Amino acid sequence: MIGVLRHRRLWLALWIAGMLLGVYLSLRPVPAVAPALPHLDKLIHAGGYAVLAAFAACLFSGPARLRALAGVWLLGAAIELAQGLLPTGRLMEAADLLANSVGIMLGSALCWRRNPLVCVEGLLSIRN
Repeated sequence: MIGVLRHRRLWLALWIAGMLLGVYLSLRPVPAVAPALPHLDKLIHAGGYAVLAAFAACLFSGPARLRALAGVWLLGAAIELAQGLLPTGRLMEAADLLANSVGIMLGSALCWRRNPLVCVEGLLSIRN
């Protein structure tokens, strides 16, 4: 981890909340509204998993970082499997898993050399 996080527990809680929100949104019944753009869901998948991976990459270092990123990927795979098995009207799609993987690579690259969470903490601690 590059830089020291002063509010690590808060960031961990937000990361876990993000994963729980992702599980809920991915497994709730399909909304009746059709997407405005074709394949918009793939961009949403990539974006959501980029955020989860960025948090993982910022919160952990070394082997723990790789385990956290693998855990994010496994979460996505488990959700896709559950979508195929549960009667929610959702489909298990390999393209979704691919979009998740692209998002994980992009999100982890964001925190490879610098930790944006340290920068956010610095900005929030500035007092007039």
